[in-house]
Amino acid sequence: MTSDPLLTTLEKELSARAALWRGHKDQPQAEEIVRQYHVVLRCMIDLGFRAALDPDSELPKRLMPQEYLDLLQAHR
Repeated sequence: MTSDPLLTTLEKELSARAALWRGHKDQPQAEEIVRQYHVVLRCMIDLGFRAALDPDSELPKRLMPQEYLDLLQAHR
């Protein structure tokens, strides 16, 4: 988690979206949930987020935006 209140709020939203996806991953709305997740995470990155997400806030790696995967790679 970050110390920035806005980024903390957005990460909580990611966690909620990830949980929603886990509950609907085999249903038609799963694709829309992933799209919304990507929008929020890209917004966080644009606002300066440069850390690993809490595991509860992540989707499976194959569904994570490339920008986030690149960010993680850069910090190793």
